[in-house]
Amino acid sequence: MRIRTQLLLLAVVILLPALIAGWVALEKIRDSERETALRGLRETVRATVLIVDREAQASLSAMRALGNSAYLHAGDYESFYAQAAEFNQMPDAWMLLLDADGTQILNTVVPYGTKLRPVVALDLVKKVIATQKPLVSDLVQGSVTGKKITAIFAPTLAGSGKKYVLAQAFSEDFWKKKAFAAILPSDWLVGVIDRNGKFIARSQNSNAMLGKPARPELVRAAALRTEGLIRHQTLENVDAYDAFAHSELTGWTIAVAAPVQTMEAAGRRAINVALMGMVIAVLFAIVAVMAFGTNLIWAIERVRRSARMLGSGQKPPPISTTLKEITELNSEMVDAGALLQTERSFRLAAEAQRENLLVNEKAAREDAQGQNKAKDEFLAMLGHELRNPLAAISGATALLGRPALDQDRLKRCIDVIGRQNGHLSRIVDDLLDVSRLLAGKIDLETQPLNLQDSIDKCVDALKASGRLEHVDISINANSAWILGDPVRIEQVLNNLITNAIKFSPTGAKVVISAGLERNQAMVSVQDRGIGLSEDLFSKIFEPFVQGPPAADRTQAGLGIGLALVKQILDLHHGTVTASSAGPNMGSLFVFRIPSIPAPQSQAQTEHAPARAKRKVVLVEDNEDARVSMSELLRTYGYEVFEAINGSTALEIIRAVQPEIVLLDIGLPDMSGYEVAQRLRNDPTVAAIPLIALTGYGLQSDKATTRVAGFAGHLSKPAKAAEIQRTIESILSKHVEL
Repeated sequence: MRIRTQLLLLAVVILLPALIAGWVALEKIRDSERETALRGLRETVRATVLIVDREAQASLSAMRALGNSAYLHAGDYESFYAQAAEFNQMPDAWMLLLDADGTQILNTVVPYGTKLRPVVALDLVKKVIATQKPLVSDLVQGSVTGKKITAIFAPTLAGSGKKYVLAQAFSEDFWKKKAFAAILPSDWLVGVIDRNGKFIARSQNSNAMLGKPARPELVRAAALRTEGLIRHQTLENVDAYDAFAHSELTGWTIAVAAPVQTMEAAGRRAINVALMGMVIAVLFAIVAVMAFGTNLIWAIERVRRSARMLGSGQKPPPISTTLKEITELNSEMVDAGALLQTERSFRLAAEAQRENLLVNEKAAREDAQGQNKAKDEFLAMLGHELRNPLAAISGATALLGRPALDQDRLKRCIDVIGRQNGHLSRIVDDLLDVSRLLAGKIDLETQPLNLQDSIDKCVDALKASGRLEHVDISINANSAWILGDPVRIEQVLNNLITNAIKFSPTGAKVVISAGLERNQAMVSVQDRGIGLSEDLFSKIFEPFVQGPPAADRTQAGLGIGLALVKQILDLHHGTVTASSAGPNMGSLFVFRIPSIPAPQSQAQTEHAPARAKRKVVLVEDNEDARVSMSELLRTYGYEVFEAINGSTALEIIRAVQPEIVLLDIGLPDMSGYEVAQRLRNDPTVAAIPLIALTGYGLQSDKATTRVAGFAGHLSKPAKAAEIQRTIESILSKHVEL
């Protein structure tokens, strides 16, 4: 059999299974592309349902907050109108207040005092009043706007016992903006359908289709299943896949339709490309066989002649063909050594590459071990830092339990517990501050601030604590005003000065300077201590990074102070730098913050001291916290009544009629918000001011307690002076009212 014939047969044998397998693969590709597209369609529906549910839940949360409004409980509708209008998203969403008879008391889509339609959605209002559960309407005609709207109704109860219904109304544009916000292909169609099968919103022909029924087959399918997929003709007579799902909160149906042609376009393109490739491959194989067969036959003949000459002892001449292998066959013996050398070079290169991989793997392992070691060192240091004050507190507590303890020992025990408790508080505060700062959850309370005064206060506090006894502090500070948070700036100064003291030998000098440099306020802290090594400069302001501690661990810390310094200064749009001439040559830390002109001095006012025997009710379920705070309030001259839960608190407040109530939000039987609502609903105690006592202190938490009717907000652990100032400030305003 000729070589050309064998090549043709070989091409057929190779290509035929490939063609069959390719055809099967094309069918799989088309099915896979269709399933992928349909899966994406279903995910789009689910995502749209989540958007609708999220907006409905946000509306319910807003109405729950408004239901606790002190203005509503007091019947001050005009003030409540202003409060409710804050939740508007005009012109797409607005708030309404209805009484139990369906009468509109106010509607924030129009100015307060506008004459409103007497009765609105009476059947829905009565159902909400009867069930005391929220209710979502289908598409209805708005009584004020005259447009088709949807609404969410929620029950609420005023302090007088009067029942109201709060409602938030939404225009068609609201759901179009929310539900159709995702970027979808232009020929996809998204619709929101109410429980009656009518369109609430539609991405195409929205004005014409608003309130019109959806396709019957889609409505029937949605009535039978929670979610699903059908293929049908849309109202525009487009053959489409239509995925649908139900909103759990509203009961509405969300449908997303995509033309069949669009969904299957990717599969068709893949099949066309693959078919074209297969045809080209077959043609190329035929041409290649013909051309390669001719060249191969000619080259083999040349090689046969060379082999005959080599067998006869003659040196075959070099040959050159279009086939590289045939050309090189004549010189294989000559090039054998070169090939061996090339193979040896490849082997050495592979070994070098393998060695490089081993070196990189070792470096990565050492880096991971270093990180693990740093974690272990931090945990060990944290344990050391916590055990020391805990051991001192434990010893002092045990000594307090001894009989016949004299006054000097008693005072020393109390001083030890106070100092060590402050140390524990600083450790916890630093850890929490690092976490909050890195997460961007710290809100600054800025005011005009003189860095010269801040330095003096910080140094005075350190002197009072006895921490400056072994160093010589020198202050060279001029007036430098900034817009800053006094507490956070004092935290920066305290960290830098404490580090300078900690790493300075006895008798060493620490110099603190402050002033103005090119429209910036500058503060520097220079010590003559152990200095900084070069490897620390690049990471000195990273969390949990610190130099090696001394053998006695007296200079140990958690390695978070300088990280706090940098983060706080970043929030103030400032910078901080560190420099050192080397080990045992001291360190210099300098921070700069944009300066402001010195403000005019203002008289400082102080809160008046607490009046004797004012009645205060403290509601706190933690026994130790309740007992300690009660005793503290009694030392300020208050008459304190304690309650451990919400039900006990209600009984005590009604019986005692206190001037003010400190109310913990997290109680075992009911939340502080529920206690506050019940008090506001009771005319005998509704006027008593409440102070929220909670471990949450973000601005959003304070806004929540304010809407719920609390007059003040104290974040745990609150300082004694802050508690007294808050109580007296609220009581003085209450008396003025």
